[in-house]
Amino acid sequence: MTTRFTTAFAVLIAAAGSFAARGADASTGAVLIVANEDYASLRDARGARGVVQAEGTFRASGFDVDVATDLGTDALRAALSQLGATLRAGDAQRVIIVFSGYAINAAHGIWLMGTEARAPDFATIESYGVRLETLLALAGQIQGGAVVAIADYGFPVTPGNGFQPGLPGTIDVPQGVTLVHGTGAGVAAFLRDMAAPGTNLGAAASRRSDLEIDGFNPPYLSFLPADWQPAVDAERQAWGSAVDADSVEGYDAYLATYPNGTYAAQAQEARQRLLNTPERIEAALGLSRDERRAIQRDLTILGYDPRGIDGIFGRGTRSAVGAWQGANRFEQTGFLNRDQVFELAQQGARRAAQLESEARERQREQERLDRAFWRDTGSGADEAGMRAYLDRYPDGIFASIAQDRLDQIESQRRAAAQARDRAAWDQAQQADTVLAYRAYLQDFPQGAFADQANTRIEELRRPREPQVDTAAAQAEEDAMHLPAFSKQIIEQRLDRLGLEPGAVDGTFDRQTRRAIRRYQRSADLPVTGYLTPSIVARLMAEGMVDILR
Repeated sequence: MTTRFTTAFAVLIAAAGSFAARGADASTGAVLIVANEDYASLRDARGARGVVQAEGTFRASGFDVDVATDLGTDALRAALSQLGATLRAGDAQRVIIVFSGYAINAAHGIWLMGTEARAPDFATIESYGVRLETLLALAGQIQGGAVVAIADYGFPVTPGNGFQPGLPGTIDVPQGVTLVHGTGAGVAAFLRDMAAPGTNLGAAASRRSDLEIDGFNPPYLSFLPADWQPAVDAERQAWGSAVDADSVEGYDAYLATYPNGTYAAQAQEARQRLLNTPERIEAALGLSRDERRAIQRDLTILGYDPRGIDGIFGRGTRSAVGAWQGANRFEQTGFLNRDQVFELAQQGARRAAQLESEARERQREQERLDRAFWRDTGSGADEAGMRAYLDRYPDGIFASIAQDRLDQIESQRRAAAQARDRAAWDQAQQADTVLAYRAYLQDFPQGAFADQANTRIEELRRPREPQVDTAAAQAEEDAMHLPAFSKQIIEQRLDRLGLEPGAVDGTFDRQTRRAIRRYQRSADLPVTGYLTPSIVARLMAEGMVDILR
């Protein structure tokens, strides 16, 4: 802790000593507490609102207290201007200015940041924060009875441009003003202690290793005299402030000052009412990003679309939660409690197991039909049988074998074919029309490619199957930005199902795409070879079940 005190302030002590002589019916002083925790573009300064609990303590000591949270720069200036008007009116014997939040310093100044703050430069800094010297100058209007307390939360990003996070090591403080700065917890404790009659500021600060005190700090002067008696209705005022705020923090502030007060039971009841809102109940669960993703997967598996499995509970997820709650006779709040999280997980696990069982049964039946057709078409012994097999089962169990053998036959046929025959066949393939293949057969009725020409004519005459929009399917999969470890879990699941996805390496190749198409057929889904959010949810859920077995 750093403490500075010079004899130049001795002239102020006599004036400060007159505090004890002032009547108890006068206002103790003015207090402004600004707590900036919720920043629009920066990570929140979590815990910054802790200083607000000092409100009740100061009111109990007779101070007029103004509390403001999450102020932008202009609003912060307006609050300081209003305090300045109060001080100019001459009603305040003492002034306490408290700021809790982010701060930045540079060679030419120190700024306390409004909630719209971003990483500044010299051109924008004044629009993002208020200079500390403004607070010190304002407090300096009541020399010897002025305290400025700063709960310094630093700055959450590296500011650059010559700026440094937080307060600097050395701060110039005007005559007659006490500056206390440090951690949020330290400043909150200091504020609580300093409001007690007979407390010396330096002694209160020295009890905390996370505080520093600069400026006016006489070793033998109490901020409030030991015999100070605040107004009789201080508790009523504290209760009125708590009721006006109607917040957990407001009732906590009242109870911290009056744990056995007249309105303690009402404060506890009101506080519990606020804590029992669906939003707070869910927030108290402290769900991690992964736990939120698991909830979204369960909703997807159960048929409630959360519009993404990203761990962010937006309107889509809230709507899905509400629909699930309604279907299960819960109040449709869109927010979950602990029992509902467990119930949802159990339902998701049961549905995942059911889908897995159905998929396995379909796969077994498809494999039985696959093997039977392979056997009926000659088990790969003749070209026509293999082509018939591939026509029905392009991704079948024996597809690789059939294709390899046909490739060999094609290679042998092309090698044996005469140049004219081959040229005519290539020309027919390039045109790929019924007329082109008929022309080839007319010229080469016994040609090396006659069987293929007849097969292709039949294919062209056959009604076309609906074309899959491969580009759209690929774009839908790409939009999920699946990480490598998720792809590996999916490949492991496909491999466990016997769908032969190839190497389990987090990279989707031709074998993986074929395995996905096999899975889609077994699950009675559109066959594209690309993943959708619902398929990912099922495969991930089934994959996690495999891992936990």
